[in-house]
Amino acid sequence: MRQSHSQYNEAKGILLGSLAKDDDLLLGILRQCEKNNIRAGAFQCIGSLKSVNYCILEKVNGEYTYTTPIKESKTVELLSGNGFIGVKEDGSPDIHFHGIFIDEQGKIAGGHFLEGGNSVAVTVEFSVTASSDAVAIREPIPGTEFRVFNFYKEGEK
Repeated sequence: MRQSHSQYNEAKGILLGSLAKDDDLLLGILRQCEKNNIRAGAFQCIGSLKSVNYCILEKVNGEYTYTTPIKESKTVELLSGNGFIGVKEDGSPDIHFHGIFIDEQGKIAGGHFLEGGNSVAVTVEFSVTASSDAVAIREPIPGTEFRVFNFYKEGEK
């Protein structure tokens, strides 16, 4: 059976990889980055999923928030996905991903994908551009419910 895999060119900071059927989109990319000690990077991907788990930004009573998670078990083609790799404040790996997909009826949708629940149907191919001297740390924006990546030189924080 085909396995998820990747190849890392450390000199150029480029990771190329592919996720296999049933792997999770976000957790699979994070695993490949962890294997190669990537703590900060930007990535893009395309592929197919058999389930999606995402939310959409909305404004409620003048404040920005996210919708409740939208979980759908349906086959979709991931037309474009982009995101960032970093770490949480405790140092564990973290990912921020937005994607656009089309379902079997031709309906296009997308949003902010959530970890877990994004199972690969056939494959997802991805590339990561890593930074060897930076770290991205997900930190709260004071006064909001949002946590965002802030970027530091390695060892600065």
